Amino acid sequence: MTKILLVDDEEKSLKVLSRSLHMLGYSTVAISNPKDALDVVAGESPDIVIADLVMPYISGIELLEQIKKVSPSLSVIVLTGYGTVKTAVDAMKRGAFDYVTKPYNIEEVDLIIKRALEQRALYIENKMLKEKILKRSPFSSIITHDAAMKKLLREVQTLANTVSTVLITGESGTGKELIAKALHFSGNRQNKPFITIDCGGLPESILESEIFGHVKGSFTGAYADKKGYLEVAEEGTVFFDEVGELPFVLQKKLLRVTQEKEFSRVGDTKTRRINIRIIAATNRDLKKEVKAERFREDLFYRLNVISLNVPPLRERRQDIPLLVNYFLSEFNARLEKRVAVVDDGAYRRIMAYCWPGNVRELKNTIERIVALKEGSVVTRDDLPDEITSLFSAEADLLPPFKAFKEEVLANETKEYILTLLAMFEGNVSKAAAKANLDRGNFRKLIKRFNVSANDYRK
Repeated sequence: MTKILLVDDEEKSLKVLSRSLHMLGYSTVAISNPKDALDVVAGESPDIVIADLVMPYISGIELLEQIKKVSPSLSVIVLTGYGTVKTAVDAMKRGAFDYVTKPYNIEEVDLIIKRALEQRALYIENKMLKEKILKRSPFSSIITHDAAMKKLLREVQTLANTVSTVLITGESGTGKELIAKALHFSGNRQNKPFITIDCGGLPESILESEIFGHVKGSFTGAYADKKGYLEVAEEGTVFFDEVGELPFVLQKKLLRVTQEKEFSRVGDTKTRRINIRIIAATNRDLKKEVKAERFREDLFYRLNVISLNVPPLRERRQDIPLLVNYFLSEFNARLEKRVAVVDDGAYRRIMAYCWPGNVRELKNTIERIVALKEGSVVTRDDLPDEITSLFSAEADLLPPFKAFKEEVLANETKEYILTLLAMFEGNVSKAAAKANLDRGNFRKLIKRFNVSANDYRK
């Protein structure tokens, strides 16, 4: 049961609020002396604090600041009269979750409490994700609740120990390199090198030497033999990032590597054998590049043995709140800030924006906000112009809650069905029994959510 600490020097108001919250199913601890609040926070571990702004000895804002020092994740809701609304807004800038004006509507208070609990759940989930990162899980940096992304991660786990060449496709900023690293670090080559080659980041002459190495005297400035990335990555993985930008003349040399697992250094006649796994990624349509004769068809088919596509952020919007909280936590720690809350107006714009730069753009946006923010609450005024310029004050748009809820429920239900079928190797009777449903109703769910055998056998 949710435990709420109530702090108000007016005994009558305290009892009324406590009784009302009890009727809504909450547990409360009520105190009239704000000096005792920190001791109660430490001893009772409440989920939320509701405190009056105007109190003797310690003001609501002073109490808020003290609570945030000892428990940054604890949501504080402030109570205020009409004459102190400006002070309540100031309290939100200092970290209060929200404020309620007196006389209050208990239903409004209930809604604010529920939102505060959702934020706390996200904070806890984000903290758990950070702990996973510290354990260096190969999937720890891939944060998702999206069904398509979860399916992709299952495929990555299946492919981790294979030697097959993998081509990862997707728009810029979707996290293709994270998928490549998960393939490597969750497989049997995890203790061997993982080398990234930026195919579009260097001039052709330098790139050739960096990839294949060179021998002394092969060109001006080659004063000694040098190993290339291919040799350095022996027994490990070479990741060709944005392989679509690889110069055409070097594509033939890469083809030889993919076919024969051999190459020659620049200026050398000696053939060298290598044991590496090759993973490539591109944000281009390589089939179109082949038709335009900018990419070798034979190399495309050698790289495209197994293809994995990373969906853009606009197709996995349910991940946005999770990512926002993850990046807030990351940059708060890095920049020593306490930006803990994104208000509704800002969230509506963040959710409605199409994020053409995908997760990378979102990450950079949150870093900029945290770096520049002086308070603890992100408002729409903190967002970049490219986001805020798309909306007027009247256009705070989100999908209707019912439609959003139905979409999320559908995605999670399909994921649940897939997991059950995979667990019992497609046995519908056993899966239905595990779900505590009869076989006929379970089959209806399979049909309703368009689940096919190919989905759960991958």
